[in-house]
Amino acid sequence: MDKKTPPAPEALIQYSSCPYCTLQVKVGDPVCLHCKKPLPPPGGDARKAAAPSSPRAAGYRTSGGGVWDRYGKWIMAAVPVALALVVVAIIYQRWVGVRITVVPNTSLPVKAALEKKGALVLVRGTVLNEGEDIPDLSLKSIGVMVEFAYRDGRRQRKRIFPKAEFRGEGALLRGETGAFEIEAPKEGLEEVVLRSEVVDLGTKRELVPPGGKWRVIPDGK
Repeated sequence: MDKKTPPAPEALIQYSSCPYCTLQVKVGDPVCLHCKKPLPPPGGDARKAAAPSSPRAAGYRTSGGGVWDRYGKWIMAAVPVALALVVVAIIYQRWVGVRITVVPNTSLPVKAALEKKGALVLVRGTVLNEGEDIPDLSLKSIGVMVEFAYRDGRRQRKRIFPKAEFRGEGALLRGETGAFEIEAPKEGLEEVVLRSEVVDLGTKRELVPPGGKWRVIPDGK
């Protein structure tokens, strides 16, 4: 009896990793059975197939076109303009803008603002008396020390006295408000500092100085 030749063994099935879900799939399958994504052909670059080649391939495409396609050129044009505005603002603040600083005083709070007037800067403000009464014809007076600081290092100090509607300068009862204004050259001016105080008109000594320290201010300062 003739012996029959056994049939040739079937070729072994080869497997590879899916570039998307990394699970094993048969080589040659067009679609991954697990993640249902199309597989690269045998011998192709799996990493290239897994990575989208453009924002559109990654799903960034919308029905009306990509955001970058619609607004990209405007964004590219707006960025230099925005940077230029920031630089101009910094230069303006550093070389042109004038800061105003009010030293806190709970007894005599000050509100003030700057106004440019040609070659001058006009400081307008008010002082509210939240402390003791300062009547007319007394040896006490409410004053505001104004200090002008210039970029070249110069500093000028002047004392002014706020005036209420029906009282003299520097005289305010508790709850009353007095107004003041003062001018200074604008050229090179960097900062204006305002400090309210109660002054003894006989000794020029501050009775309610900021920081709790006594200091004497000579006449004419």
